[in-house]
Amino acid sequence: MKINKMYLVVLLICSTIFSGCMKTNADLIVTNGNIYTVDTAFSKVEAFAVKDGLFAAVGSTDKILSLYKSENVINLHGVTVYPGFFDAHCHLFLLGKGLMNVDLRGASSFDEIVDRLKIAYKKNPVPFLIGEGWDQNTWKDTSMPTNDKLNKAFPNIPVILYRVDYHAILINNAAIANAKVTDNNTGLYIDEFEKQIENSVPLPIDTQLHEIVARAQKECFKYGLTSVSDAGEEYEELMILDSMNKSGALKIRVDAYMYPTEENFKKYDKPYNYRRLRVSCIKLFQDGALGSRGAYLLNPYSDEPNTRGIQVISDEDFRSLLRWAYEHGFQVATHCIGDAANRAALDMYSELLTGSNDRRWRIEHCQVIDSADMYKFGKYSIIPSVQPTHCTSDMLWAGDRLGNRIVNAYPYKQLLNQFGWIPCGTDFPVENVNPVRTFFAAVFRKNSDNIPPAGFQMENSLTKEEALRSMTIWPAKAMFGDMNKGSIEVGKYADFIITDRDIMTVPEKDVMNTKIIETYVGGESVYKAN
Repeated sequence: MKINKMYLVVLLICSTIFSGCMKTNADLIVTNGNIYTVDTAFSKVEAFAVKDGLFAAVGSTDKILSLYKSENVINLHGVTVYPGFFDAHCHLFLLGKGLMNVDLRGASSFDEIVDRLKIAYKKNPVPFLIGEGWDQNTWKDTSMPTNDKLNKAFPNIPVILYRVDYHAILINNAAIANAKVTDNNTGLYIDEFEKQIENSVPLPIDTQLHEIVARAQKECFKYGLTSVSDAGEEYEELMILDSMNKSGALKIRVDAYMYPTEENFKKYDKPYNYRRLRVSCIKLFQDGALGSRGAYLLNPYSDEPNTRGIQVISDEDFRSLLRWAYEHGFQVATHCIGDAANRAALDMYSELLTGSNDRRWRIEHCQVIDSADMYKFGKYSIIPSVQPTHCTSDMLWAGDRLGNRIVNAYPYKQLLNQFGWIPCGTDFPVENVNPVRTFFAAVFRKNSDNIPPAGFQMENSLTKEEALRSMTIWPAKAMFGDMNKGSIEVGKYADFIITDRDIMTVPEKDVMNTKIIETYVGGESVYKAN
């Protein structure tokens, strides 16, 4: 039987049109990529479709194009995609404020700090001069500074300088008089009077606070961060986040921890989760920082045997706050650096978390853990939240502070083994915002200068897969968000990043050069490299 050729042509055209009509409209289609889904199997795909801010389908390019059509199709030509990075512990407002302050990081001496301040003040003669990021451990003279040179250079305007860990402040005499704190003849305050000194500086008005958040989220997007756990905010700051969230100005997803203040407890007597803001965790402190010898240790510092550091909260107050959180359904995240601080928090957590549970309470930093306490994380289902760049920043001097105890410091692999997962962050602006530095420090245990050549205590390094999970799906899991984000899977938020290289396969020397090409949140492009 002969079939009319024209009939076949018409049939083929109709079939093609009908097939095209059957395709589902998508807001965005991404094809021909090297896409890490970071799902349970750690699978890779070529393509995905986005609709209504969610991943609608994930698979091969042929499959996605057979099912979906869109006016917005990106052909990646093999370029790499990851789920949006998630910083498990950072400080959003501090980052935004810091972008307006004098950056003291990397200064090789206190004289250089004074020079930077003079240059900044000449460009912008402000009524209060604020700097941040000094670290005496990087100077030739590693002793803590005094304010003599500040008083000489700035006799009439208050100068406030935050140490890199924000647990020590150096202020000049003008700032001492303005804050009405006790003059200790050095101007150096370690974990004391910090709030009084901060309160002496005029508070930003709401428009300035909005700008602070806008600058911070812009900086985050530049480095591929689409979600953050914001580790401690006051009532006013939470209100700004809430206002920006409701207006749509808050593009980044924020898991905000609230400080245990009367205002916060009155406003948030139960967990809050709306659009891109979650307030369901309280932030507590057990001690200060190792660099300023404020970390609370079981035994005295090796390089200063007359001190064990500082426990900044009484056991009674700590237990009372834990009870409030437990009864109101909040998570708890406690800053613990020293082994005594970690032990105190673990033991008092365990009074309420009797055995395996799904409260997902956390300990932040976990820098020094006595070997007798390690098992408590697993036994009481307590999440260790760590910052790998703390290890590589501290390693050159931490041994001086700890002596033989250094073997129990920054034990990320041991902590990971408690659950099989561990969330990682940067603690920015204490450390650099860039999550690629987190990845590099976790895997290679080296600083940005590739020191030490063989890595630091490599038995506690993470694999590349573990490191990528620690900055995507595991931080999401730590805040009960793993059903909605942290991986490229159908039904989850379409938060993803496009990078200029694959950190999972490039040589070690190339990892730190990785750049973000584009950042998407909910399928919306929020950053694109020039």
